[in-house]
Amino acid sequence: MKKTTKTMIIALSSVAVLTGGLLLVKFAVPEHVGEDTSSNQVETITGEEHIHLISYVPADIKQIDVENETGKYTLLSETPKTQTTASDGTASYLTDATVYTLVGYEDMQLLTGSPDGLAADCAAVTAVKKVNDGSAKSDFGFDSPRAVVAVTYQSGEKRTITLGNDADADKGAYIMLDGDENVYLAESSSVDGYLTGAMDMLTTDIGSAARDDNDNIFTKMVFGGSLFGKDVVLEHNDNKAFSQSYVITSPDKTIANEETVTYMVNNVRSLSAKKVLAVSPDEEKIAQYGLDKPYVTVEAQFPDISVSYKATKPDDEGLFYLMSDSIIYQMDKNAVPWVNYSYDQMIPNTVLSPKYVNIEKVVITAGDKTYEFVVKNDTSVKFNPDDNTDTEVTTTSVTCNGKEIDENNYNVFFQNLISAQRTGINEIPQGKKEILSVKYVSTEGKESEAVYYEGENRKCPVVINGTLGSTAYESYVSKIIEDLPKIADNQTVQSVY
Repeated sequence: MKKTTKTMIIALSSVAVLTGGLLLVKFAVPEHVGEDTSSNQVETITGEEHIHLISYVPADIKQIDVENETGKYTLLSETPKTQTTASDGTASYLTDATVYTLVGYEDMQLLTGSPDGLAADCAAVTAVKKVNDGSAKSDFGFDSPRAVVAVTYQSGEKRTITLGNDADADKGAYIMLDGDENVYLAESSSVDGYLTGAMDMLTTDIGSAARDDNDNIFTKMVFGGSLFGKDVVLEHNDNKAFSQSYVITSPDKTIANEETVTYMVNNVRSLSAKKVLAVSPDEEKIAQYGLDKPYVTVEAQFPDISVSYKATKPDDEGLFYLMSDSIIYQMDKNAVPWVNYSYDQMIPNTVLSPKYVNIEKVVITAGDKTYEFVVKNDTSVKFNPDDNTDTEVTTTSVTCNGKEIDENNYNVFFQNLISAQRTGINEIPQGKKEILSVKYVSTEGKESEAVYYEGENRKCPVVINGTLGSTAYESYVSKIIEDLPKIADNQTVQSVY
Protein backbone atom coordinates (compact mmCIF):
# COMPACT_ATOMS: atom_id res chain seq x y z
CA MET A 1 0.00 0.00 0.00
CA LYS A 2 1.30 3.41 -0.89
CA LYS A 3 1.37 5.51 2.26
CA THR A 4 1.79 9.17 2.94
CA THR A 5 2.89 10.64 6.22
CA LYS A 6 0.04 13.00 6.82
CA THR A 7 -3.32 14.04 5.47
CA MET A 8 -3.63 17.53 4.05
CA ILE A 9 -6.85 19.40 4.64
CA ILE A 10 -7.61 22.25 2.27
CA ALA A 11 -7.74 25.55 4.14
CA LEU A 12 -9.44 28.81 3.29
CA SER A 13 -7.35 31.49 1.64
CA SER A 14 -6.95 33.79 4.60
CA VAL A 15 -7.66 34.06 8.28
CA ALA A 16 -10.21 36.75 7.59
CA VAL A 17 -12.15 34.53 5.21
CA LEU A 18 -11.71 31.52 7.48
CA THR A 19 -12.93 33.43 10.50
CA GLY A 20 -15.84 35.19 8.89
CA GLY A 21 -17.09 32.41 6.61
CA LEU A 22 -16.55 29.32 8.72
CA LEU A 23 -17.80 30.75 11.97
CA LEU A 24 -20.79 32.40 10.45
CA VAL A 25 -21.94 29.36 8.53
CA LYS A 26 -21.03 26.50 10.85
CA PHE A 27 -20.78 27.91 14.31
CA ALA A 28 -22.64 31.24 14.20
CA VAL A 29 -20.28 32.69 16.84
CA PRO A 30 -20.01 36.37 17.84
CA GLU A 31 -17.16 38.50 16.56
CA HIS A 32 -14.57 37.87 19.34
CA VAL A 33 -13.07 34.79 17.75
CA GLY A 34 -9.89 33.07 18.99
CA GLU A 35 -10.74 33.71 22.62
CA ASP A 36 -12.43 31.43 25.12
CA THR A 37 -15.94 32.66 25.80
CA SER A 38 -16.49 30.70 28.98
CA SER A 39 -18.74 33.48 30.23
CA ASN A 40 -21.46 31.57 28.39
CA GLN A 41 -22.61 34.05 25.78
CA VAL A 42 -26.13 33.42 24.59
CA GLU A 43 -27.26 33.87 21.00
CA THR A 44 -30.51 32.92 19.34
CA ILE A 45 -30.05 30.52 16.43
CA THR A 46 -33.00 29.15 14.47
CA GLY A 47 -35.36 30.14 17.20
CA GLU A 48 -33.43 28.51 20.06
CA GLU A 49 -30.97 29.94 22.57
CA HIS A 50 -27.44 28.57 22.14
CA ILE A 51 -24.70 29.00 24.73
CA HIS A 52 -21.19 29.38 23.31
CA LEU A 53 -18.90 27.63 25.77
CA ILE A 54 -15.74 27.68 23.63
CA SER A 55 -15.32 29.76 20.49
CA TYR A 56 -12.28 28.93 18.42
CA VAL A 57 -11.73 27.76 14.86
CA PRO A 58 -9.98 24.48 13.91
CA ALA A 59 -6.83 26.36 12.85
CA ASP A 60 -6.45 27.51 16.48
CA ILE A 61 -5.97 23.92 17.70
CA LYS A 62 -2.53 22.51 18.48
CA GLN A 63 -3.28 19.15 20.08
CA ILE A 64 -6.26 16.94 20.95
CA ASP A 65 -5.99 14.12 23.49
CA VAL A 66 -8.94 11.74 23.36
CA GLU A 67 -9.99 8.99 25.73
CA ASN A 68 -13.17 7.08 24.91
CA GLU A 69 -14.44 3.53 24.71
CA THR A 70 -12.00 2.80 21.85
CA GLY A 71 -8.95 3.77 23.91
CA LYS A 72 -6.60 6.75 24.07
CA TYR A 73 -4.87 8.66 21.29
CA THR A 74 -3.36 12.04 20.47
CA LEU A 75 -3.99 14.11 17.35
CA LEU A 76 -1.62 16.95 16.51
CA SER A 77 -2.72 19.87 14.35
CA GLU A 78 -0.75 22.55 12.58
CA THR A 79 -1.92 25.22 10.14
CA PRO A 80 1.07 27.07 8.69
CA LYS A 81 0.60 30.76 7.85
CA THR A 82 2.40 32.82 5.25
CA GLN A 83 2.70 36.60 5.63
CA THR A 84 2.02 38.75 2.59
CA THR A 85 2.36 42.52 2.23
CA ALA A 86 0.05 44.60 0.05
CA SER A 87 1.23 47.54 -2.09
CA ASP A 88 0.13 49.94 0.61
CA GLY A 89 2.31 48.14 3.16
CA THR A 90 -0.57 46.37 4.87
CA ALA A 91 0.44 42.96 6.16
CA SER A 92 -1.88 39.96 6.08
CA TYR A 93 -1.58 36.21 6.54
CA LEU A 94 -2.54 33.40 4.22
CA THR A 95 -3.23 30.02 5.76
CA ASP A 96 -1.72 26.92 4.20
CA ALA A 97 -3.29 23.50 4.42
CA THR A 98 -3.91 22.15 7.91
CA VAL A 99 -1.74 19.13 8.68
CA TYR A 100 -2.99 16.47 11.11
CA THR A 101 -0.73 13.84 12.63
CA LEU A 102 -1.99 10.83 14.58
CA VAL A 103 0.68 10.07 17.15
CA GLY A 104 1.97 6.53 16.81
CA TYR A 105 0.67 6.27 13.23
CA GLU A 106 2.85 8.91 11.61
CA ASP A 107 3.58 6.78 8.54
CA MET A 108 -0.06 6.09 7.76
CA GLN A 109 -2.49 8.02 5.62
CA LEU A 110 -5.43 9.57 7.48
CA LEU A 111 -9.05 9.36 6.42
CA THR A 112 -10.10 12.55 4.69
CA GLY A 113 -12.62 14.43 6.83
CA SER A 114 -12.19 12.47 10.05
CA PRO A 115 -9.47 14.60 11.75
CA ASP A 116 -11.03 17.92 10.80
CA GLY A 117 -14.44 16.66 11.93
CA LEU A 118 -13.06 16.08 15.41
CA ALA A 119 -11.19 19.39 15.30
CA ALA A 120 -14.38 21.25 14.40
CA ASP A 121 -16.20 19.73 17.39
CA CYS A 122 -13.31 20.75 19.66
CA ALA A 123 -12.87 24.28 18.31
CA ALA A 124 -16.39 25.58 18.85
CA VAL A 125 -18.40 24.05 21.68
CA THR A 126 -22.01 25.19 21.80
CA ALA A 127 -24.79 24.09 24.14
CA VAL A 128 -28.51 24.20 23.52
CA LYS A 129 -29.14 24.96 27.16
CA LYS A 130 -27.90 24.52 30.72
CA VAL A 131 -29.78 21.64 32.32
CA ASN A 132 -28.16 21.27 35.75
CA ASP A 133 -25.96 23.17 38.17
CA GLY A 134 -23.63 20.20 38.61
CA SER A 135 -25.50 18.29 41.31
CA ALA A 136 -26.31 14.62 40.69
CA LYS A 137 -23.85 14.49 37.80
CA SER A 138 -24.09 10.71 37.73
CA ASP A 139 -27.66 11.08 36.49
CA PHE A 140 -26.20 12.44 33.27
CA GLY A 141 -23.51 9.79 32.88
CA PHE A 142 -20.53 11.72 34.20
CA ASP A 143 -19.58 9.06 36.75
CA SER A 144 -18.56 6.97 33.73
CA PRO A 145 -18.25 9.38 30.82
CA ARG A 146 -18.25 8.16 27.25
CA ALA A 147 -15.39 10.46 26.27
CA VAL A 148 -12.91 12.88 27.82
CA VAL A 149 -11.27 15.24 25.33
CA ALA A 150 -8.40 17.54 26.31
CA VAL A 151 -7.74 20.29 23.78
CA THR A 152 -4.62 22.45 23.64
CA TYR A 153 -4.97 25.57 21.54
CA GLN A 154 -2.21 27.47 19.75
CA SER A 155 -2.62 30.25 22.33
CA GLY A 156 -1.50 27.81 25.03
CA GLU A 157 -4.92 27.55 26.62
CA LYS A 158 -6.12 24.06 27.53
CA ARG A 159 -9.72 22.95 27.92
CA THR A 160 -11.21 19.56 28.76
CA ILE A 161 -14.61 18.50 27.48
CA THR A 162 -16.41 15.54 29.04
CA LEU A 163 -19.20 13.71 27.22
CA GLY A 164 -21.93 12.06 29.28
CA ASN A 165 -25.07 10.21 28.25
CA ASP A 166 -27.41 10.90 25.39
CA ALA A 167 -30.56 12.75 26.35
CA ASP A 168 -33.93 11.07 26.01
CA ALA A 169 -35.88 11.26 22.76
CA ASP A 170 -32.75 12.05 20.72
CA LYS A 171 -32.66 15.58 22.10
CA GLY A 172 -28.86 15.68 22.24
CA ALA A 173 -26.05 14.71 24.61
CA TYR A 174 -24.82 16.02 27.96
CA ILE A 175 -21.42 17.69 28.27
CA MET A 176 -19.35 19.39 30.96
CA LEU A 177 -16.26 21.60 30.76
CA ASP A 178 -13.37 21.84 33.17
CA GLY A 179 -13.81 24.73 35.54
CA ASP A 180 -17.57 24.77 35.00
CA GLU A 181 -19.78 22.70 37.31
CA ASN A 182 -22.83 23.09 35.08
CA VAL A 183 -24.21 20.29 32.92
CA TYR A 184 -25.11 21.37 29.40
CA LEU A 185 -27.18 19.82 26.64
CA ALA A 186 -25.49 19.91 23.23
CA GLU A 187 -26.69 18.81 19.82
CA SER A 188 -25.46 15.28 19.16
CA SER A 189 -24.03 16.23 15.78
CA SER A 190 -21.76 18.80 17.42
CA VAL A 191 -20.15 16.38 19.89
CA ASP A 192 -20.20 12.99 18.14
CA GLY A 193 -16.60 13.55 17.05
CA TYR A 194 -15.51 12.87 20.66
CA LEU A 195 -16.45 9.22 20.15
CA THR A 196 -14.10 8.85 17.19
CA GLY A 197 -11.43 6.19 17.72
CA ALA A 198 -7.84 6.19 16.50
CA MET A 199 -8.70 3.52 13.92
CA ASP A 200 -11.51 5.75 12.64
CA MET A 201 -8.84 8.31 11.74
CA LEU A 202 -7.08 5.98 9.29
CA THR A 203 -7.89 5.78 5.61
CA THR A 204 -10.06 2.91 4.43
CA ASP A 205 -8.45 2.88 0.97
CA ILE A 206 -6.47 -0.27 0.23
CA GLY A 207 -3.91 -0.42 -2.57
CA SER A 208 -4.16 2.27 -5.22
CA ALA A 209 -5.96 2.91 -8.49
CA ALA A 210 -4.08 2.37 -11.73
CA ARG A 211 -2.61 5.44 -13.36
CA ASP A 212 -3.21 3.96 -16.80
CA ASP A 213 -4.09 0.67 -18.49
CA ASN A 214 -0.51 -0.57 -18.27
CA ASP A 215 -0.65 -0.51 -14.47
CA ASN A 216 -3.46 -3.09 -14.59
CA ILE A 217 -1.29 -5.67 -16.34
CA PHE A 218 -0.16 -8.08 -13.62
CA THR A 219 2.49 -10.74 -14.15
CA LYS A 220 0.32 -13.33 -12.44
CA MET A 221 -2.43 -13.40 -9.84
CA VAL A 222 -2.88 -16.20 -7.32
CA PHE A 223 -6.08 -16.99 -5.42
CA GLY A 224 -5.83 -19.43 -2.53
CA GLY A 225 -7.28 -20.24 0.88
CA SER A 226 -9.84 -22.78 2.01
CA LEU A 227 -12.40 -21.57 -0.56
CA PHE A 228 -10.24 -22.79 -3.45
CA GLY A 229 -8.38 -25.68 -1.81
CA LYS A 230 -5.45 -25.36 -4.20
CA ASP A 231 -3.84 -22.17 -5.41
CA VAL A 232 -5.46 -20.86 -8.60
CA VAL A 233 -2.93 -19.09 -10.82
CA LEU A 234 -4.19 -16.57 -13.38
CA GLU A 235 -2.15 -15.17 -16.25
CA HIS A 236 -2.95 -13.08 -19.29
CA ASN A 237 -4.02 -15.10 -22.31
CA ASP A 238 -1.59 -15.05 -25.23
CA ASN A 239 -3.39 -17.72 -27.26
CA LYS A 240 -5.20 -15.89 -30.05
CA ALA A 241 -7.37 -18.93 -30.68
CA PHE A 242 -9.44 -17.90 -27.66
CA SER A 243 -11.08 -14.53 -27.06
CA GLN A 244 -10.85 -14.68 -23.25
CA SER A 245 -8.45 -12.26 -21.53
CA TYR A 246 -7.10 -14.69 -18.92
CA VAL A 247 -5.98 -18.29 -18.60
CA ILE A 248 -5.71 -20.54 -15.55
CA THR A 249 -2.29 -22.19 -15.47
CA SER A 250 -2.66 -24.02 -12.14
CA PRO A 251 -4.01 -26.28 -10.74
CA ASP A 252 -5.33 -26.91 -14.27
CA LYS A 253 -4.57 -25.52 -17.70
CA THR A 254 -7.66 -23.92 -19.14
CA ILE A 255 -9.14 -20.71 -20.43
CA ALA A 256 -10.77 -18.63 -17.66
CA ASN A 257 -14.40 -17.57 -17.49
CA GLU A 258 -14.30 -14.09 -18.99
CA GLU A 259 -17.11 -12.44 -17.04
CA THR A 260 -16.35 -13.88 -13.60
CA VAL A 261 -12.57 -13.64 -13.69
CA THR A 262 -12.52 -10.14 -15.19
CA TYR A 263 -14.80 -8.99 -12.37
CA MET A 264 -12.51 -10.62 -9.81
CA VAL A 265 -9.32 -9.19 -11.31
CA ASN A 266 -10.71 -5.68 -11.60
CA ASN A 267 -11.35 -5.62 -7.86
CA VAL A 268 -7.91 -6.48 -6.54
CA ARG A 269 -5.44 -3.63 -6.79
CA SER A 270 -7.76 -0.96 -5.36
CA LEU A 271 -10.31 -1.66 -2.60
CA SER A 272 -12.35 0.34 -0.12
CA ALA A 273 -13.01 -0.98 3.38
CA LYS A 274 -15.79 -0.11 5.79
CA LYS A 275 -13.30 0.67 8.55
CA VAL A 276 -9.89 -0.11 10.03
CA LEU A 277 -9.89 -2.53 12.97
CA ALA A 278 -6.24 -3.10 13.88
CA VAL A 279 -2.75 -2.02 12.87
CA SER A 280 0.34 -4.26 13.14
CA PRO A 281 -1.58 -7.06 14.88
CA ASP A 282 0.34 -9.84 16.62
CA GLU A 283 -0.33 -13.52 15.94
CA GLU A 284 -2.90 -13.69 18.70
CA LYS A 285 -4.86 -10.77 17.25
CA ILE A 286 -4.65 -12.25 13.75
CA ALA A 287 -6.05 -15.54 15.05
CA GLN A 288 -8.74 -13.65 16.98
CA TYR A 289 -10.05 -12.30 13.69
CA GLY A 290 -9.80 -15.72 12.03
CA LEU A 291 -7.10 -14.62 9.61
CA ASP A 292 -4.60 -17.30 10.65
CA LYS A 293 -6.57 -19.74 8.49
CA PRO A 294 -7.88 -17.49 5.71
CA TYR A 295 -10.92 -18.29 3.60
CA VAL A 296 -9.34 -16.52 0.61
CA THR A 297 -5.83 -15.27 -0.12
CA VAL A 298 -4.81 -13.07 -3.04
CA GLU A 299 -1.31 -12.38 -4.32
CA ALA A 300 -0.58 -10.19 -7.34
CA GLN A 301 2.29 -8.17 -8.76
CA PHE A 302 1.47 -5.07 -10.78
CA PRO A 303 4.04 -2.76 -12.43
CA ASP A 304 3.88 -0.26 -9.57
CA ILE A 305 2.55 -2.16 -6.54
CA SER A 306 2.29 -5.66 -5.12
CA VAL A 307 -0.87 -6.97 -3.45
CA SER A 308 -1.19 -9.50 -0.64
CA TYR A 309 -4.54 -10.13 1.03
CA LYS A 310 -5.94 -12.57 3.56
CA ALA A 311 -9.70 -12.67 4.04
CA THR A 312 -12.23 -14.50 6.19
CA LYS A 313 -15.53 -15.96 5.05
CA PRO A 314 -18.38 -13.40 4.91
CA ASP A 315 -20.89 -13.74 7.73
CA ASP A 316 -24.68 -13.75 7.41
CA GLU A 317 -24.65 -9.96 6.98
CA GLY A 318 -22.03 -10.14 4.24
CA LEU A 319 -19.22 -8.71 6.38
CA PHE A 320 -15.73 -10.17 6.64
CA TYR A 321 -12.20 -9.29 7.75
CA LEU A 322 -9.31 -8.60 5.41
CA MET A 323 -5.64 -8.11 6.23
CA SER A 324 -3.30 -6.14 3.98
CA ASP A 325 0.10 -4.65 4.83
CA SER A 326 -0.33 -5.61 8.51
CA ILE A 327 -3.66 -3.79 8.76
CA ILE A 328 -6.97 -5.54 9.47
CA TYR A 329 -10.06 -4.07 7.85
CA GLN A 330 -13.78 -4.77 7.97
CA MET A 331 -15.13 -5.34 4.46
CA ASP A 332 -18.42 -5.88 2.67
CA LYS A 333 -18.63 -8.86 0.30
CA ASN A 334 -20.38 -6.71 -2.31
CA ALA A 335 -17.18 -4.69 -2.67
CA VAL A 336 -14.90 -7.72 -3.06
CA PRO A 337 -16.27 -10.29 -5.54
CA TRP A 338 -13.53 -12.88 -5.09
CA VAL A 339 -14.90 -14.01 -1.73
CA ASN A 340 -18.13 -14.96 -3.54
CA TYR A 341 -16.86 -17.21 -6.37
CA SER A 342 -15.68 -20.80 -6.33
CA TYR A 343 -13.08 -22.34 -8.64
CA ASP A 344 -15.81 -23.92 -10.75
CA GLN A 345 -17.19 -20.45 -11.50
CA MET A 346 -13.77 -19.29 -12.72
CA ILE A 347 -13.88 -21.82 -15.57
CA PRO A 348 -15.96 -21.27 -18.76
CA ASN A 349 -19.34 -22.95 -19.10
CA THR A 350 -18.20 -24.59 -22.32
CA VAL A 351 -15.55 -27.31 -22.62
CA LEU A 352 -13.41 -25.58 -25.27
CA SER A 353 -14.63 -22.78 -27.52
CA PRO A 354 -11.87 -21.42 -29.76
CA LYS A 355 -12.51 -18.84 -32.48
CA TYR A 356 -13.21 -20.28 -35.92
CA VAL A 357 -10.93 -17.88 -37.79
CA ASN A 358 -7.90 -18.72 -35.61
CA ILE A 359 -8.00 -22.51 -35.91
CA GLU A 360 -6.17 -24.07 -38.84
CA LYS A 361 -6.47 -27.73 -37.88
CA VAL A 362 -8.88 -29.93 -35.91
CA VAL A 363 -7.98 -33.57 -35.26
CA ILE A 364 -10.85 -35.73 -34.03
CA THR A 365 -10.66 -39.37 -33.00
CA ALA A 366 -13.79 -41.43 -32.41
CA GLY A 367 -13.22 -45.11 -31.74
CA ASP A 368 -10.58 -46.35 -34.18
CA LYS A 369 -11.24 -43.63 -36.75
CA THR A 370 -9.34 -40.32 -36.96
CA TYR A 371 -10.49 -37.27 -38.91
CA GLU A 372 -8.10 -34.45 -39.68
CA PHE A 373 -9.70 -31.19 -40.79
CA VAL A 374 -7.32 -28.63 -42.27
CA VAL A 375 -8.29 -25.04 -43.05
CA LYS A 376 -6.19 -23.01 -45.48
CA ASN A 377 -6.58 -19.35 -46.30
CA ASP A 378 -5.00 -18.20 -49.57
CA THR A 379 -4.73 -14.48 -50.09
CA SER A 380 -4.18 -12.96 -53.52
CA VAL A 381 -4.19 -9.45 -54.90
CA LYS A 382 -6.55 -8.53 -57.71
CA PHE A 383 -6.39 -5.34 -59.71
CA ASN A 384 -9.64 -3.39 -60.15
CA PRO A 385 -9.42 -1.33 -63.37
CA ASP A 386 -12.58 0.63 -62.53
CA ASP A 387 -10.93 2.53 -59.67
CA ASN A 388 -7.33 1.61 -60.41
CA THR A 389 -6.79 -0.12 -57.02
CA ASP A 390 -5.49 -3.43 -55.76
CA THR A 391 -7.79 -5.52 -53.57
CA GLU A 392 -6.80 -8.41 -51.34
CA VAL A 393 -9.00 -11.47 -51.81
CA THR A 394 -8.89 -14.38 -49.34
CA THR A 395 -10.06 -17.83 -50.40
CA THR A 396 -10.72 -20.43 -47.69
CA SER A 397 -10.53 -24.14 -48.37
CA VAL A 398 -11.24 -27.04 -46.01
CA THR A 399 -10.12 -30.63 -46.32
CA CYS A 400 -10.90 -33.73 -44.26
CA ASN A 401 -8.20 -36.38 -44.51
CA GLY A 402 -7.08 -34.71 -47.72
CA LYS A 403 -10.55 -34.58 -49.33
CA GLU A 404 -11.96 -31.11 -49.97
CA ILE A 405 -15.29 -30.32 -48.29
CA ASP A 406 -17.61 -27.35 -48.44
CA GLU A 407 -16.59 -24.63 -46.00
CA ASN A 408 -20.19 -23.78 -45.13
CA ASN A 409 -20.85 -27.39 -44.13
CA TYR A 410 -17.67 -27.45 -42.07
CA ASN A 411 -18.53 -24.15 -40.37
CA VAL A 412 -21.82 -25.56 -39.10
CA PHE A 413 -20.04 -28.67 -37.84
CA PHE A 414 -17.35 -26.56 -36.15
CA GLN A 415 -19.93 -24.46 -34.31
CA ASN A 416 -21.59 -27.66 -33.07
CA LEU A 417 -18.17 -28.94 -32.04
CA ILE A 418 -17.41 -26.00 -29.72
CA SER A 419 -20.88 -25.95 -28.16
CA ALA A 420 -20.25 -28.65 -25.53
CA GLN A 421 -21.50 -27.42 -22.17
CA ARG A 422 -19.40 -28.19 -19.11
CA THR A 423 -21.62 -29.45 -16.30
CA GLY A 424 -19.25 -29.53 -13.34
CA ILE A 425 -15.75 -30.32 -12.08
CA ASN A 426 -14.88 -33.98 -11.47
CA GLU A 427 -11.86 -36.11 -10.80
CA ILE A 428 -9.99 -37.24 -13.90
CA PRO A 429 -11.59 -40.58 -14.87
CA GLN A 430 -9.58 -43.73 -14.24
CA GLY A 431 -10.02 -46.91 -16.27
CA LYS A 432 -12.86 -45.56 -18.41
CA LYS A 433 -13.03 -46.02 -22.16
CA GLU A 434 -12.13 -43.03 -24.33
CA ILE A 435 -14.86 -42.44 -26.91
CA LEU A 436 -13.98 -39.06 -28.43
CA SER A 437 -11.01 -36.71 -28.53
CA VAL A 438 -10.93 -33.26 -30.11
CA LYS A 439 -7.65 -31.41 -30.64
CA TYR A 440 -7.54 -27.82 -31.90
CA VAL A 441 -4.39 -26.37 -33.45
CA SER A 442 -4.28 -22.61 -33.78
CA THR A 443 -2.72 -20.59 -36.59
CA GLU A 444 0.14 -19.97 -34.11
CA GLY A 445 0.65 -23.70 -33.66
CA LYS A 446 -0.75 -23.86 -30.10
CA GLU A 447 -2.80 -26.93 -29.18
CA SER A 448 -5.85 -27.41 -26.96
CA GLU A 449 -7.54 -30.76 -26.42
CA ALA A 450 -10.68 -32.24 -24.90
CA VAL A 451 -10.99 -36.01 -24.37
CA TYR A 452 -14.39 -37.58 -23.61
CA TYR A 453 -14.99 -40.91 -21.87
CA GLU A 454 -17.87 -43.31 -21.40
CA GLY A 455 -20.15 -42.04 -18.66
CA GLU A 456 -23.42 -42.63 -16.91
CA ASN A 457 -26.58 -40.69 -16.09
CA ARG A 458 -26.41 -39.10 -19.55
CA LYS A 459 -23.11 -37.34 -18.76
CA CYS A 460 -19.64 -38.10 -20.04
CA PRO A 461 -16.41 -37.34 -18.15
CA VAL A 462 -14.15 -35.02 -20.12
CA VAL A 463 -10.55 -34.01 -19.53
CA ILE A 464 -9.46 -30.58 -20.80
CA ASN A 465 -5.80 -30.11 -21.74
CA GLY A 466 -4.88 -33.19 -19.75
CA THR A 467 -5.46 -31.61 -16.34
CA LEU A 468 -9.03 -30.39 -15.81
CA GLY A 469 -11.60 -33.07 -15.12
CA SER A 470 -15.19 -32.12 -15.92
CA THR A 471 -18.37 -33.53 -17.43
CA ALA A 472 -20.39 -32.86 -20.57
CA TYR A 473 -23.76 -34.02 -21.77
CA GLU A 474 -23.76 -37.39 -23.50
CA SER A 475 -26.12 -36.07 -26.20
CA TYR A 476 -23.40 -33.69 -27.39
CA VAL A 477 -20.83 -36.48 -27.70
CA SER A 478 -23.28 -38.72 -29.51
CA LYS A 479 -24.13 -36.04 -32.09
CA ILE A 480 -20.48 -35.27 -32.87
CA ILE A 481 -19.71 -38.97 -33.33
CA GLU A 482 -22.80 -39.38 -35.50
CA ASP A 483 -21.98 -36.32 -37.67
CA LEU A 484 -18.30 -37.11 -38.22
CA PRO A 485 -18.70 -39.51 -41.19
CA LYS A 486 -21.31 -37.20 -42.70
CA ILE A 487 -19.15 -34.10 -42.71
CA ALA A 488 -16.15 -36.17 -43.88
CA ASP A 489 -18.31 -37.17 -46.86
CA ASN A 490 -19.12 -33.46 -47.42
CA GLN A 491 -22.72 -33.83 -46.31
CA THR A 492 -24.64 -31.15 -44.45
CA VAL A 493 -25.22 -31.59 -40.75
CA GLN A 494 -27.94 -30.07 -38.63
CA SER A 495 -27.01 -27.10 -36.45
CA VAL A 496 -27.67 -27.40 -32.73
CA TYR A 497 -28.54 -23.67 -32.59
